[in-house]
Amino acid sequence: MASFKPEKQLHPPEKGSDFAFPFLPYDIQLDFMKTLYTVIHSGGIGIFESPTGTGKSLSLTCGTLTWLKDYVRLMEAELQEKIARLRAEIARLEKENESSSDWISGQYNAISQRKELDELNHFKQSFEEHQKHLLRMKDRAVLHKIRLEKIRPKDDTLREDPLQQDVAIDEDEFLLPEESEGSDEEPETDREKDEERYRPVQVIFCSRTHSQLSQVVSEVKETEHSKDLRLMSLASRQSLCINADVRKLKSSTLINERCLELLNKGGKSKASAGDEGDDGRSVKKRRKLTQSCPYYNQRAIEGLKNGILFEVPDIEDLVKAGKREHACPYYASRAAIPDAQVLMVPYQLILHRRTRQQSGIRLQDAILIIDEAHNLLDTISAIHSQEVRLEQLRLAKVHLSAYKARYFSRFSTKNLLRINQLIFIATRLGKVLSPEGSSTNRSRMLETQELLLEADIFNLNLSGILSFCERSRIAQKVHGFAQSAAPELLEQNAPSIRSKVGTTSKGSTSELKSLLKNLEEDYKNKSQKKKAVRPASKQAVEPAPVSNQENDQQLQSKPSVTNAIRPLINFLECLVEDAGGGSGDSRVMLSFDEKDPSQASIKYLLLNPGGKFEDIVQSCRSVVLAGGTMQPTEELTEQVFRNCRERVTIKSYPHVVPKDAVLPIALGRGPTGKEFLFNYNNKHNVEMLDELQSTLLNIGQVVPHGVVVFFSSYDFLDLFTRKLEESGNWARLEERKKVFREPKTSGQVEKILSEYGRAARSATGAILFSVVGGKLSEGLNFSDQLGRCVVVVGLPYPNRTSPELCERMRYLDRSLAGATSGASSAGNEYYENLCMKAVNQCIGRAVRHIRDYAAVILLDTRYCTGERIRRKLPLWIAERMECTERYGQAHGKLVKFFRDHKAKHVEETQ
Repeated sequence: MASFKPEKQLHPPEKGSDFAFPFLPYDIQLDFMKTLYTVIHSGGIGIFESPTGTGKSLSLTCGTLTWLKDYVRLMEAELQEKIARLRAEIARLEKENESSSDWISGQYNAISQRKELDELNHFKQSFEEHQKHLLRMKDRAVLHKIRLEKIRPKDDTLREDPLQQDVAIDEDEFLLPEESEGSDEEPETDREKDEERYRPVQVIFCSRTHSQLSQVVSEVKETEHSKDLRLMSLASRQSLCINADVRKLKSSTLINERCLELLNKGGKSKASAGDEGDDGRSVKKRRKLTQSCPYYNQRAIEGLKNGILFEVPDIEDLVKAGKREHACPYYASRAAIPDAQVLMVPYQLILHRRTRQQSGIRLQDAILIIDEAHNLLDTISAIHSQEVRLEQLRLAKVHLSAYKARYFSRFSTKNLLRINQLIFIATRLGKVLSPEGSSTNRSRMLETQELLLEADIFNLNLSGILSFCERSRIAQKVHGFAQSAAPELLEQNAPSIRSKVGTTSKGSTSELKSLLKNLEEDYKNKSQKKKAVRPASKQAVEPAPVSNQENDQQLQSKPSVTNAIRPLINFLECLVEDAGGGSGDSRVMLSFDEKDPSQASIKYLLLNPGGKFEDIVQSCRSVVLAGGTMQPTEELTEQVFRNCRERVTIKSYPHVVPKDAVLPIALGRGPTGKEFLFNYNNKHNVEMLDELQSTLLNIGQVVPHGVVVFFSSYDFLDLFTRKLEESGNWARLEERKKVFREPKTSGQVEKILSEYGRAARSATGAILFSVVGGKLSEGLNFSDQLGRCVVVVGLPYPNRTSPELCERMRYLDRSLAGATSGASSAGNEYYENLCMKAVNQCIGRAVRHIRDYAAVILLDTRYCTGERIRRKLPLWIAERMECTERYGQAHGKLVKFFRDHKAKHVEETQ
């Protein structure tokens, strides 16, 4: 269907009330919304830096939703005008043709006008049908709510319906379905219907965590935009599932697999006993009852979708509504995607192509807003990287081999071929990592094609194998089989097949290649025969996935069996994705562990995350990146937007707090005059550690309430705290402030933060030792008394000897040669940017709102002498930062800063 885009320009409103901003906006907020409005309408790319506490998220949503409403109104008005103008033009041409001698030219002009008119009428018709569809959805939502009110129990508690029952066959629980021809092709009629539909411009709002997205949704609810807004929050099954039996599973992978199993059980027809096997013999099969998910009810899901779509729900609202209406929130949210104006999604759903496609999200002509985008490139790299260990490859081979031996006579030829190919891949990759298969035990880098050649799997159709894995869900079937089978059975079956498919010797490898070739030929011959006649004995038995509650209890009593197939499949997916992007954009790192050879691993590394995001930019109408600390922005412009610089608008806004609310100090020397230079060579410098202890003791005496100190690594923090205890300064510091340190395990973080919060608000106060890039450096709020001072010790440069980091730097030097200004190479810029982005995140933990105030102390002489380093700090810090030569100067400034704010507080309370 031809699209229609208005030609007239839209101009942003001049007042905050015209943006439906719920408060009187600050000047920077109004400028933010106006600039954003212009960027979106021009189809541009915006990079916005606005510190925490400046209403960044609210400015993003109000500016975008205002443009969206104005755009729809402009489109409708301009569409009507253009249709009326074309009709008048056609009528004029037809009238002229009646009296014109050159009627051929007149007819030709009229034909082109009629064609354009037909396309616009068709677009108008699809638009009107879409509007009627939305009205019907609203009507159904109202009726659905009325019906629910009538049938809802008086206590309004969640009803536990009896579990739906199906008859399943125990022996076929984990059996693969037979492959059918053409199963990969999408029906032509579905594609045609999809193309004919009108699709509104969709806003996709991304952030790092669900809690951040929920906060944005709660802000949108407070605006006028929420009154007629279709918004849907998307999340994983782990966040949305309301089936108690599924939710109790440990990992998201297990939850996904269990959900799909229950769905398949709900759709299976009842099977009968006594079916014949491939060899014609009667096979005895035990029956048992298995459950399907009681919340997967299409009518209930449709009702939940219609009702919740117009209520601006966050994740918690979806879950509550799903429990109340006894419908699956996960599938209701997915069903609402085509009709939503705004989608609230976590990074993974957008930045990973395969996940995005499986979720049904379309980027074409969408407005993509990525909040908290300071680590965008690193996030893309992490999402597209995958590691598989030698132990996992060994387990995958053992599980697949035992699975094959158990069901050998029941497999179709094509399924048997695919299973043998997976065993072959696991074997060959394992050989690359094995001590006898590797020429050296040192870590090394390979291009993906080099790995395929070294592993001897270059001639396999990996795309076809992955399609088979996805359709058959073999990872979960083999995992289920491995969980239900006795451990000794797995070990017994694996050696019996190694002589054919598992060993690493040259003879067995040759034999396996011959076997695979024979299977392929046998499959082709068999397929040709099947077209003529299909024997009754070869009817595929659809597998019945995992078992009922009784079987679940049995599984829980057994040792846990890891899913060894999933890491292998994920790794192969990376290799297939890489085939479309060029081998120069990635590497495969082989790592070896001399102490434990089973921990040797193969890791796929994406070196060019900008290339992945460039595909997203080309699909979207407009892309907006926003964050509290987006510096240094040159990294984005060079790696992502290098080919479309003319579309990029960069805005960096100051903080809304008064200038005297922040005291940034770069401190190069301690109380005795010892220079602070916390580089690798000085890591164990006793004099410098003593100077650091004295500095923190003095800061603890001057700063009221909470102080947060960030160290460059856990090792350095351990070293410092050990020295602090040995010197007796820990006890002295405890006399001034209660001392806490960041825990190494995530389970203790909440407890430590709670105890620190209580101590920081007390008269004595508290000091918290944390790690840059650790559990407390991002996403946490140390506002008011929790963070009156933030101290960053040194510059947290990553380990430059890391093979992964070295390869990334070499890649950037090659691909961006000459792109950076000055003498620094692109690789060195990347190295320095990693450090400064981490520092900026630490700084952003304090001063969280307009009435907040705090001191920021950067302990290292390089903050004073390095112009390049200061330039990469947030604008609101760099503009106010003072570099002090002696500690006494800094101490005096701290005393005056907190004394003035204490006096100001007293005046305000009187």
